[in-house]
Amino acid sequence: MLEQALKTIQKYKMFEPRERVVVAVSGGPDSIALLHVLCALNARLCLKLHVAHLDHHLRKDSRKDLIFVKKAAEGLKIPFYGAVLDARRIEKQASLEDALRKLRYDYILGVCKKTRSKKIALGHTKDDQAETVLMRVLRGSGLAGLSAILPKRDLYGRQAVRPLIEVAKKDVLKYLAAHKIPFRLDTTNFEDRFMRNKIRNNLLPLLERQYNPNIKEVLSNFALTVGADYGYLGQKARLFLNGNMTAGRAGCKIGLSDLLKLDISLRRLAVRQSIELLQGHLKKMTFKHWQEIDDL
Repeated sequence: MLEQALKTIQKYKMFEPRERVVVAVSGGPDSIALLHVLCALNARLCLKLHVAHLDHHLRKDSRKDLIFVKKAAEGLKIPFYGAVLDARRIEKQASLEDALRKLRYDYILGVCKKTRSKKIALGHTKDDQAETVLMRVLRGSGLAGLSAILPKRDLYGRQAVRPLIEVAKKDVLKYLAAHKIPFRLDTTNFEDRFMRNKIRNNLLPLLERQYNPNIKEVLSNFALTVGADYGYLGQKARLFLNGNMTAGRAGCKIGLSDLLKLDISLRRLAVRQSIELLQGHLKKMTFKHWQEIDDL
């Protein structure tokens, strides 16, 4: 697993020597494996690591996770940053799953600011990639969504990197067992409370049993391929906007004749990027909206 992680790090140029990196550690097998892998490879990577943990406070024993991660960081002689989430902040959000993700990233970005770190290391694996692809398919995503979990992407002025994205969960567990590394299990992962859990616990096992035993590998490779293609198209759309769009306080203007000369895929991407530039996100934008804009 170390060799695969190092190969992924080198392939996507995830780190520079002497960089400060915040490692997001929940205490589960994936994030604990990530922490130990980065420590094992650090003689070659030469990174300044920091551990960040946010207690979601959704389970009675969640405090034990924070204590466990703190001890793990201390044992590896890595600075630890931990906090407990205020439940009142969650209640104001429409989707619990989305709210927790946003609050988690907000906290990690805060740790990045404290430590002057430009990189965030996350423990997503090939299995997480497969789950995300299926989730996006079921929600009707386009290429952006089907890119799923990118190995490396910009995140509010920082970069999120995923050294284990090409490693299977079974290999993570083998690594932990072989090195006798303890970890915590979040029992809510076994509950069909969130859509991701339903896919992990029900849909993926069904597809493995009845359709393709290598479905996780197939979905992961699919996401990486789409991600590379979408990244290239995104660059082309940005180049077009740089030369054909003027932006101001009142909005942005794109020459209609220039826009119509583009292939439909680049035209939609250019419009998508301009909307994201104006409002900072693309929430609630559906295929119907893109179709109506194109028809207009």
